[in-house]
Amino acid sequence: MPRRPNYGQDRAERQRKKAARRDERLAAKAERREKNWPSDSKLVDSAGPMAAGSAAESSDAPTPADAAAMRRLAQALAFVCGPDHPATLALQRAAQSGAADDVERARAIFQQLAAREQRVALAIAAAAAPPPA
Repeated sequence: MPRRPNYGQDRAERQRKKAARRDERLAAKAERREKNWPSDSKLVDSAGPMAAGSAAESSDAPTPADAAAMRRLAQALAFVCGPDHPATLALQRAAQSGAADDVERARAIFQQLAAREQRVALAIAAAAAPPPA
């Protein structure tokens, strides 16, 4: 009597190959997404002047140093995260007082936000900025 193939093993092999193809597609999609996202430098250039120390930080999204830009960013964060969010409150306080400690605290809290929230807030603040003279 001829031996019958083990269909269960074939099915497991097919499922493993299918999962590997799915993983490859997802990795390629994530790679394309990262490649096509606007870099933070484009958003920062249009948002206004930055603090001198933030240019050296490569992976962190910088916050603008002047009070008007911080106010715009605080308004954008109020829209994105909510008016009672700690990052919004810290930026409002830093824009109001202008103290270096407040600015550093606001920057630290802003950098703890998700990258997507940072990008959206910077884009909104850049759109609200007055055109350069």
